[in-house]
Amino acid sequence: MADTNGTNGAHGRPDIERRPKTSEPLQRSAFRAMVQDFSPIWFAWCMNAGIIAILMHQLPYQFHGLPVLSTIAFMIDFVLFIIFSVVMLLRFAMYRGQAYNEICENVPDLGLLACWPIAWLTVTAFVSLTVSEAHWGSHAFTIVAYVMWWFGAAWVISTAVFVLVTNTRRHAIQDRELPPMVFIPTVAVSTLATVGGLLSSFSSEISARLAVPVIIISFWAVGVGIFLAMIIYTMIVHQLFSKGWPAPEQSAGMFLLVGPMGQSAAALQLLGSAAHQYGRFGGYNKGTFLTETSAAPLEVACILLAFLLSGIATIWLILAFICMIDRAVKKELSWTPAWNSTIFPVGTLITSLSQFSVEMDSPFFRVMTAIGLVWLIILFFVNLGFTAWKILKGELLIVKENPRAKQELAEQKEQ
Repeated sequence: MADTNGTNGAHGRPDIERRPKTSEPLQRSAFRAMVQDFSPIWFAWCMNAGIIAILMHQLPYQFHGLPVLSTIAFMIDFVLFIIFSVVMLLRFAMYRGQAYNEICENVPDLGLLACWPIAWLTVTAFVSLTVSEAHWGSHAFTIVAYVMWWFGAAWVISTAVFVLVTNTRRHAIQDRELPPMVFIPTVAVSTLATVGGLLSSFSSEISARLAVPVIIISFWAVGVGIFLAMIIYTMIVHQLFSKGWPAPEQSAGMFLLVGPMGQSAAALQLLGSAAHQYGRFGGYNKGTFLTETSAAPLEVACILLAFLLSGIATIWLILAFICMIDRAVKKELSWTPAWNSTIFPVGTLITSLSQFSVEMDSPFFRVMTAIGLVWLIILFFVNLGFTAWKILKGELLIVKENPRAKQELAEQKEQ
């Protein structure tokens, strides 16, 4: 009989009193689940669509309809960037300290935070390459792309510094496996330089006065990207020699190692071309360095250095493929969101090959660029299929069962 004072008696519901309490609800709405768990890794979709669009735009083999396909890919990049940015901002607005701390305490997510400004830079490339060249766009959108690039420069550098400082203050990684995502801030800095080269070369009616400061800062960014990546490469190589391949779920992250060198090579080629072939240094003509005379040997030096960088990038690409094959042979390979890292880093190296095809009028590099682009498109749709399947199963993006509450319940049971 129930207690008349309103409390549970012996035959009431004592399970209510004993039910563990958590600070988080165990079940959430689909909207809250998406916002609360949203990770910066989703911006990789913008990056991947963007690099495919750039390669289509610059492909040595142009055919009727390819510019339209490039614009469609760029629009996918733009729309996804808007949607993901809104969700990311909502996460910080609704969950504030929790969102900030969860990203800062997670080393992979901290590195992935640089995907957001990289995605912004791919949209900048869209405005520069496509919109400014449209009959309704012209020079006005060159100025838009120019402003976007400088905003992206501030965003990329501040993000890279924030990631370095936070890793230094909050994490001691020497006894743990260093995730490949730590390379993404270095890729971001090099991407700033690559987009700077595209902006300085192909934007409609851009003047030397506007282009030269972008070229100079882009060269500076290449230096940051290369040398910071070299420091991290030493740690990764030591880790590979001492511990072997990354964990199976992180195996696809090996492709991230291609990014710093591949993107830096492409950046140097584009910047050297902007300075010499497109006459930005000659049009500026100040001092001893910013002149037409120095632009020609500068471009040659950039091409030579790009060969060196693309060489080591190719080695990393081969190692990444071997890692994936090794995992597949051992039946340890399964799809994870980390597979999104197989597209953008490889795309940076293919961008460099595309530039080599022009600089040397090489059929070999033209063919390799086309094959590489087709491969990236196939990977894009493979990832799309697996992602849609995981979302429909409720295992990705919208997971209504709150993992934080589950963790609290597990900890309470252990106590």
